[in-house]
Amino acid sequence: MRCPVCKAENDDAVCRRCKADLSLLVTLEETRRNFLAEAARAAASGDGARTLEHAEAAHRLRADHDSWRWLAVSRFLLRDFAQAASYWQRARAVK
Repeated sequence: MRCPVCKAENDDAVCRRCKADLSLLVTLEETRRNFLAEAARAAASGDGARTLEHAEAAHRLRADHDSWRWLAVSRFLLRDFAQAASYWQRARAVK
């Protein structure tokens, strides 16, 4: 995780360079990973609505390749193929 204060890469809740408290960001990222995992579980069971719900929650926290990908999967499961293709293109663009 990149420190928003000094931009150093970190693996801990305290920045190794400037000692900023990153615990809120660590919690936020953990929550986001949980939403993505729930989206994957919902997709595995074929539940497009729940996949979309969890993918959107993760995307609101931080938009990236994974969130765009799960948004695309959710739209595919909901048979909204045009939107699925649009989201997939965005996922590929931010890879």
